[in-house]
Amino acid sequence: MDPRSLVLAALLAASGPGAASQRAGGGTDDAAAPILAVTGAAFALSVADLDASTAWYESKLGLRVIMRAPRNDATRSGVVVLQGGGLTVELVRHDDAQPPDTVARSGRAGPFVHGIYKVGVTVEDFDAALAGLRSRGVEVAMGPWPKRADQPANVIIRDNAGTLIQIFGR
Repeated sequence: MDPRSLVLAALLAASGPGAASQRAGGGTDDAAAPILAVTGAAFALSVADLDASTAWYESKLGLRVIMRAPRNDATRSGVVVLQGGGLTVELVRHDDAQPPDTVARSGRAGPFVHGIYKVGVTVEDFDAALAGLRSRGVEVAMGPWPKRADQPANVIIRDNAGTLIQIFGR
Protein backbone atom coordinates (compact mmCIF):
# COMPACT_ATOMS: atom_id res chain seq x y z
CA MET A 1 0.00 0.00 0.00
CA ASP A 2 1.19 3.52 -0.84
CA PRO A 3 2.63 5.34 2.23
CA ARG A 4 0.14 8.22 1.74
CA SER A 5 -2.75 5.76 1.84
CA LEU A 6 -1.35 4.27 5.03
CA VAL A 7 -1.12 7.73 6.61
CA LEU A 8 -4.70 8.56 5.60
CA ALA A 9 -6.04 5.20 6.79
CA ALA A 10 -4.24 5.54 10.13
CA LEU A 11 -5.50 9.10 10.58
CA LEU A 12 -9.07 8.09 9.88
CA ALA A 13 -8.86 5.20 12.30
CA ALA A 14 -7.13 7.20 15.04
CA SER A 15 -9.21 10.34 14.77
CA GLY A 16 -12.41 8.72 16.01
CA PRO A 17 -16.06 9.06 15.03
CA GLY A 18 -17.16 12.29 13.46
CA ALA A 19 -13.70 13.43 12.39
CA ALA A 20 -14.57 13.02 8.73
CA SER A 21 -17.43 15.49 9.03
CA GLN A 22 -15.56 18.26 10.81
CA ARG A 23 -15.63 21.45 8.74
CA ALA A 24 -12.68 23.79 8.75
CA GLY A 25 -13.27 27.49 9.15
CA GLY A 26 -11.56 30.28 7.32
CA GLY A 27 -13.40 30.14 4.00
CA THR A 28 -14.52 33.40 2.41
CA ASP A 29 -17.89 34.30 0.92
CA ASP A 30 -16.38 34.90 -2.54
CA ALA A 31 -15.24 31.26 -2.62
CA ALA A 32 -18.79 29.90 -2.46
CA ALA A 33 -18.62 27.98 -5.72
CA PRO A 34 -15.82 25.94 -7.27
CA ILE A 35 -14.41 27.58 -10.40
CA LEU A 36 -12.82 24.48 -11.93
CA ALA A 37 -15.48 22.09 -13.25
CA VAL A 38 -13.45 18.94 -13.88
CA THR A 39 -14.41 15.32 -14.37
CA GLY A 40 -12.97 13.21 -11.61
CA ALA A 41 -9.50 14.66 -10.93
CA ALA A 42 -7.66 14.17 -7.65
CA PHE A 43 -4.22 14.84 -6.22
CA ALA A 44 -2.54 14.75 -2.82
CA LEU A 45 0.13 17.10 -1.53
CA SER A 46 2.42 16.96 1.46
CA VAL A 47 2.47 20.51 2.83
CA ALA A 48 4.41 22.43 5.45
CA ASP A 49 1.44 24.52 6.67
CA LEU A 50 -1.89 22.66 6.60
CA ASP A 51 -4.00 25.67 7.61
CA ALA A 52 -2.45 28.02 5.03
CA SER A 53 -2.79 25.48 2.23
CA THR A 54 -6.39 24.67 3.21
CA ALA A 55 -7.25 28.38 3.15
CA TRP A 56 -5.65 28.79 -0.30
CA TYR A 57 -7.61 25.92 -1.88
CA GLU A 58 -10.83 27.19 -0.27
CA SER A 59 -10.45 30.84 -1.25
CA LYS A 60 -8.71 30.52 -4.61
CA LEU A 61 -10.29 27.38 -6.09
CA GLY A 62 -13.58 27.42 -4.18
CA LEU A 63 -13.11 23.94 -2.73
CA ARG A 64 -14.80 22.89 0.52
CA VAL A 65 -13.40 20.77 3.31
CA ILE A 66 -15.12 17.39 3.36
CA MET A 67 -12.85 15.72 5.92
CA ARG A 68 -10.38 16.87 8.53
CA ALA A 69 -8.30 14.44 10.56
CA PRO A 70 -6.35 16.42 13.16
CA ARG A 71 -2.73 15.59 13.88
CA ASN A 72 -2.29 12.81 16.40
CA ASP A 73 0.69 11.17 18.06
CA ALA A 74 0.08 7.77 16.46
CA THR A 75 0.54 8.98 12.87
CA ARG A 76 2.34 12.28 13.56
CA SER A 77 0.19 13.65 10.71
CA GLY A 78 -2.87 15.73 10.01
CA VAL A 79 -5.00 15.54 6.85
CA VAL A 80 -7.55 17.77 5.16
CA VAL A 81 -9.51 16.62 2.11
CA LEU A 82 -11.25 19.26 -0.02
CA GLN A 83 -13.66 18.83 -2.93
CA GLY A 84 -15.54 20.90 -5.44
CA GLY A 85 -16.48 20.88 -9.10
CA GLY A 86 -15.27 17.28 -9.54
CA LEU A 87 -11.82 17.95 -8.04
CA THR A 88 -10.54 16.31 -4.85
CA VAL A 89 -7.40 17.62 -3.14
CA GLU A 90 -5.86 15.83 -0.16
CA LEU A 91 -3.45 17.89 1.95
CA VAL A 92 -1.18 16.03 4.39
CA ARG A 93 1.03 17.65 7.03
CA HIS A 94 3.48 15.08 8.47
CA ASP A 95 5.92 15.90 11.28
CA ASP A 96 8.84 14.29 9.42
CA ALA A 97 8.16 15.82 5.99
CA GLN A 98 10.87 18.03 4.52
CA PRO A 99 11.31 20.17 1.41
CA PRO A 100 12.16 18.30 -1.82
CA ASP A 101 15.81 19.39 -1.99
CA THR A 102 16.48 18.01 1.51
CA VAL A 103 14.70 14.73 0.74
CA ALA A 104 16.44 14.31 -2.62
CA ARG A 105 19.77 14.14 -0.82
CA SER A 106 18.41 11.57 1.67
CA GLY A 107 16.67 9.22 -0.81
CA ARG A 108 13.32 9.28 1.11
CA ALA A 109 10.05 9.93 -0.72
CA GLY A 110 6.27 9.52 -0.38
CA PRO A 111 4.61 11.64 2.28
CA PHE A 112 8.00 12.79 3.55
CA VAL A 113 8.48 15.33 0.78
CA HIS A 114 6.55 18.60 0.41
CA GLY A 115 4.66 18.95 -2.84
CA ILE A 116 5.10 17.47 -6.28
CA TYR A 117 6.37 18.93 -9.54
CA LYS A 118 3.06 19.64 -11.27
CA VAL A 119 -0.52 18.38 -11.39
CA GLY A 120 -3.12 19.03 -14.05
CA VAL A 121 -6.86 19.04 -14.56
CA THR A 122 -9.09 19.38 -17.62
CA VAL A 123 -12.05 21.77 -17.47
CA GLU A 124 -15.12 22.08 -19.69
CA ASP A 125 -14.96 25.89 -20.01
CA PHE A 126 -11.34 27.07 -20.07
CA ASP A 127 -12.15 30.77 -20.54
CA ALA A 128 -14.55 30.81 -17.58
CA ALA A 129 -12.04 28.95 -15.40
CA LEU A 130 -9.26 31.39 -16.33
CA ALA A 131 -11.51 34.40 -15.65
CA GLY A 132 -12.47 32.93 -12.27
CA LEU A 133 -8.84 32.30 -11.31
CA ARG A 134 -7.88 35.85 -12.27
CA SER A 135 -10.82 37.32 -10.33
CA ARG A 136 -9.56 35.57 -7.19
CA GLY A 137 -5.99 36.78 -7.62
CA VAL A 138 -4.50 33.38 -8.43
CA GLU A 139 -0.89 33.66 -9.60
CA VAL A 140 -0.39 32.63 -13.22
CA ALA A 141 3.02 30.99 -13.37
CA MET A 142 3.08 30.38 -17.16
CA GLY A 143 0.75 31.08 -20.05
CA PRO A 144 -2.06 31.14 -20.82
CA TRP A 145 -1.56 29.43 -24.15
CA PRO A 146 -4.31 29.33 -26.80
CA LYS A 147 -5.80 26.17 -28.24
CA ARG A 148 -3.88 24.89 -31.25
CA ALA A 149 -4.09 21.81 -33.42
CA ASP A 150 -1.46 20.09 -31.25
CA GLN A 151 -2.59 21.25 -27.79
CA PRO A 152 -5.65 22.39 -25.85
CA ALA A 153 -5.79 25.89 -24.37
CA ASN A 154 -3.95 25.79 -21.04
CA VAL A 155 -2.41 27.79 -18.24
CA ILE A 156 -0.17 26.93 -15.30
CA ILE A 157 -0.99 28.46 -11.91
CA ARG A 158 0.93 28.32 -8.63
CA ASP A 159 -0.61 27.55 -5.23
CA ASN A 160 0.41 29.16 -1.93
CA ALA A 161 3.28 26.67 -1.44
CA GLY A 162 4.59 26.89 -5.00
CA THR A 163 3.01 23.74 -6.44
CA LEU A 164 2.27 24.11 -10.16
CA ILE A 165 -1.26 23.25 -11.34
CA GLN A 166 -1.89 23.09 -15.09
CA ILE A 167 -5.44 23.81 -16.25
CA PHE A 168 -6.36 22.38 -19.68
CA GLY A 169 -9.44 23.18 -21.74
CA ARG A 170 -11.27 20.35 -23.54
